[in-house]
Amino acid sequence: MPQFSVDLCLFDLDGTIVSTTIAAERSWTKLCHQYGVDPAELFKHSHGARSQEMMKQFFPKLDNTDNKAVIALEMDMAESYLDTVSLIPGAENLLLSLDVDTGDKTKTPTRKWAIVTSGSPNLAFSWFKTILKKVGKPKVFITGFDVKNGKPDPEGYATAHDLLCQDLQLVGKKDLKYVVFEDAPVGIKAGKAMGAITVGITSSYDKSVLFDAGADYVVCDLTQVSVVKNDANGIVIQVDNPLTRD
Repeated sequence: MPQFSVDLCLFDLDGTIVSTTIAAERSWTKLCHQYGVDPAELFKHSHGARSQEMMKQFFPKLDNTDNKAVIALEMDMAESYLDTVSLIPGAENLLLSLDVDTGDKTKTPTRKWAIVTSGSPNLAFSWFKTILKKVGKPKVFITGFDVKNGKPDPEGYATAHDLLCQDLQLVGKKDLKYVVFEDAPVGIKAGKAMGAITVGITSSYDKSVLFDAGADYVVCDLTQVSVVKNDANGIVIQVDNPLTRD
């Protein structure tokens, strides 16, 4: 089974850690019907993109001052359709394993992973109060409100990388390696743009789309990803039975 070594792990959220496709589609569809927008056309562009960009493109007459329309939409997902939301298989175990030093089995003093999502903080943070309560919200958490440029621009992942380096006292260390976990091609492209190893999850797109975007590894879910080693020298990740292009 292939293995690789990294210093940091960067995760997308929706579709990578949390399965929110049904909730998102229902809330967006409701909004589309209210404003005469074709949901099928919107869904060609929405996945992995920031909600404020979709608002601007498809709902130009909707008042999104201070992101109030985005917040209302995304909280509708969390409150009206929570019963459709679930964890991507293996996600909880993988995140928890990254918090344990494999040498002495103690909790790592500082987390080596971060979340980088296109969603709003209201929605993204809410998952860590509900279905991700056992994991708990990480300190480094970049949302769509924290960046000027959404994915495929690498700004979000680069920001999380820099903040983690500060927390882990890795600033200035040469040859740092990091991995990005993503379910959307725009996210894979963002990861590749900053030089990360990229792992694609086929929760939202076919494997061919993720490979075409530049994914180094593609898996069905995170049960295929495990932490072999996690100590002061870094993290060793193993990918079991990764998918191939054929």
